Amino acid sequence: MESLYASDILKRFNMDKAKPILNPIEEKLKLSKDGTGDLINATYFRKLVGSLRYLTSTRPDITYGVELISRFMEFPHQSHLQAAMRILRYIQGTHSDDIFYSKTNDSNTDSDWDDDMMQRKSTSGYAFYLGSSVFSWSSKK
Repeated sequence: MESLYASDILKRFNMDKAKPILNPIEEKLKLSKDGTGDLINATYFRKLVGSLRYLTSTRPDITYGVELISRFMEFPHQSHLQAAMRILRYIQGTHSDDIFYSKTNDSNTDSDWDDDMMQRKSTSGYAFYLGSSVFSWSSKK
């Protein structure tokens, strides 16, 4: 389903025929607020970044690049647009790669209600898994 959305983004921004590349961000890319090149249409750039931000929910591989270009939505320059277009070219070569989140009945929560004899506060936590790997967790009293 998300690959369909990725294809739609590529068509919307006229990148469906673009030559694919292997990585979403140029190595050691340094973008600045002033940017290089002319100012571009901020509304167009915001639509592009917003579309990419939505796609990051199933494409963690583009998250860093999208967050990087998101910093320049107020006054985008040509260099910021080039970085965004590079992400689209990367998606062109990998638009069938996405994560499918499925519902499971497994629940891994744990609470300790009686270990803190002084304050009598419980300790609880959670962990989110992607496959068999934990990618986010929390534990608090």
